Formats: sequence, C-alpha cells, structure tokens
Amino acid sequence: MAGFNARTGLEELEEYAVEHVAADIIVNANESNYNLPRPIEQAVAAKLAGFPFNRYPPMQAETLRGLIAEDLALDADNIRIGNGSSELLQMACYAFGGNGRKIAFPYPSFSMYGVYTKLADSIAAPYPLTLAGYVDPDKVIEFCRAEQPALLIVCNPNNPTGNYNPLEVMEKILADVSCPVVMDEAYMEFAKGSGVDPQDLRPLNKLKLVAGSTLALTGKYSNFMCLRTFSKAYGLAGLRVGYAVGSAGIMRVLGKTLLPYHVNAWSLAVAEEVYRQKDLYKEQLETIIEQRDLMREQLEQMGLKIWPSATNFLTCCPQGELTARLAAACEQQYGSQGEKTQQMLAGMYLYRKLLEKKILVRDYTSHPVLQGCLRITVGLPLENAEIISQLQRLCGEEAI
Repeated sequence: MAGFNARTGLEELEEYAVEHVAADIIVNANESNYNLPRPIEQAVAAKLAGFPFNRYPPMQAETLRGLIAEDLALDADNIRIGNGSSELLQMACYAFGGNGRKIAFPYPSFSMYGVYTKLADSIAAPYPLTLAGYVDPDKVIEFCRAEQPALLIVCNPNNPTGNYNPLEVMEKILADVSCPVVMDEAYMEFAKGSGVDPQDLRPLNKLKLVAGSTLALTGKYSNFMCLRTFSKAYGLAGLRVGYAVGSAGIMRVLGKTLLPYHVNAWSLAVAEEVYRQKDLYKEQLETIIEQRDLMREQLEQMGLKIWPSATNFLTCCPQGELTARLAAACEQQYGSQGEKTQQMLAGMYLYRKLLEKKILVRDYTSHPVLQGCLRITVGLPLENAEIISQLQRLCGEEAI
C-alpha cells in the first residue's frame, strides 16, 4: 500500500499524552477533584429535561459572552468563547503566526505552546524563565526586541512550575513590546491576591477584579488578550469551555479563526450556570489553597524541593542526600535504568512507588530542566493526606 505524504513538519510532532492508568487517586492533570456544588448540579439536572440537543448551539456563544461581559463591565465584543482556553490559544497562534513568523513562549511551561506554534507553520522562539521559574520582564522585553516575534505568550501562574508573577511585571511587558501578547491565566483563581472580588471596583475600567489578573488592563492596552478557563477552578474539564478577554480589535482577529458552532450547546449551558453561581466555588477554592500550602510544608519537611506555586498543584523533586538514597533504592528495586541521572532515578522511584499504591501523579522526571520532578494536583483533603503519608514513608529510612 502506498504511503501518504503528510504536511512537512508534522513528523517532528508527538501526540500530546498524559499518563492514563487505573488509579484510585488521580492527581496528574490539574483537574478539580471536587464535583459541582450541589445547587449548580441541581440546576444542570433541571436543564437536561427537554434540552434541545437537535439544535445547533448559539453561533458565537452569545449568552455566555453576555454574562462575562456584564460581570466585567465590558462589551460583548471584548469576549470570545472557546472549546477550552486551549482552542483559543491555538487559534491565536493561527491568527498571528504563520510561515516565517516567530511565536515566543516561556520555557519550561505548557508543552502545547510549541505544538501550536508548529501547527501554525510558525517558528518557535522559547524564552527562558529565571532559575526559580519566574518571568524576568526586562529579559523578555529584550528578547522580543531581538527576535521580533509576531506573538508573545506568557503563562501566569506558570504550568508546570506554578510561579505567579505580579501584575506590575505583566504590565511592564505589555507596555514595552509591540506584538500581540497572550496572557494565559488558566490557574489565576488559585493565586492569592487574584480572582473576582466584588468589593474591589477598580477605577481603571470598572472591572470587578483585584490587581492579580491582567483582565484589569483590558481597555488600557490594545495588544493583548487574557485567557481563562472553566476546566480548573470550576470543575468543567470534561466539557471544555474557556474564554478570551481583550480589545475589540484583537478579539475581531481571533474570531476570524473560530469555526461556526465550535462550542457545543450542552457545554455552554452548564458553563452559563456555573458562571451565574461562581460565588459557590469560594469555599472550594479556599480549601484547595489551604491544602496546597499545607502540602508544601509537609513536602519540604521530607527534604523535597518545591517550586513556588500559586496554582492547584505542586511541582517537587528530591534534593541533597535524599536524592542519592532514592536513586539507589530505584536501581536496587528496578534494576539498571541506563544513562539516567541520580535526579531522574530518585523521581522515577517516587513515581513508580506511588503508582503501585494506585496514586497517579504527573511524571516530569526526564524533563531537561525539571529532572526528577513530579507534579501533584491538590486533591480532596483525604486524598492529599494519603499522598503525603505514602511520600513520607518513601522518603524516610524505608527508602534505603
């Protein structure tokens, strides 16, 4: 049978994949481990009766756009809805990238940035974060002046390190680069000093937002869009809904790349209910943040390095004497692992032993910059306690 000639460049891409195995505690994909708040669950169940599945969804998600626009004191023209914020990110690369154009994005960060760049026939221009995982605004501005990207992506808080960069850092970049900028804020609801706060009426543009989010800059800068999602804080990962907020001009360009009826009607209906009652998530968010901070303390006490996180996850790796002990335990139990470093072996040992206990975390142990690292989503309190208990055992003297 004759072979097929795919588009040039696709041979360099690998399909996006995460670990998918049977587990009792799943904390590898940064989903919410909480179900919908009961009142929302009831409202969604009521919507199901007689729902018009036979009809196309609203062409441009007008109802959800209107809800978000009203809440942010903006025009609907400042909002676009996507099949997850990832679709909007991909389409931003299509809209502003292209043959011979560069797209700049942080490294280490969300792996799909490079994939979307390639799919848009663009040139990848990764810029480094600081050793601690933060954005250095002066270096990003200098990088953009030298590389002249057609699009700049900033992930804040960053995935997979979790670092949060203050609004003044983000604004400095916006003020000093000339290209369009995507501010990917998928985890912003978990950052202290960010999110929706009805008591804080910012005079800048009447947005009901505290200073943590670049949403507060909508109207001041015309060269950026802010991406948010319902998948993380609001527990709708299975329905795939996200939204972009930006100037009408940049939203108009983004809208040209979106297909008709691209977000299904049921996802929109549930997202509308969630947005109307998003205040019901306040207790969940507070618990996740409290649990995250508690887990950080407990992991540090075990001798693990923890990246500073303002998200619903923690990225950690063994350090010092613990690394050698865990690496030795790995080779003793699983045999020689080839050319892997001690750091990789130590992280691999923890990953495999947790998996044997049916706990699935995200494996970054072979990542060039994050060698030996595991990323652990903050789950339910009982799940978190079990994860900590297992790691305490593994990092204790039993690891010898």
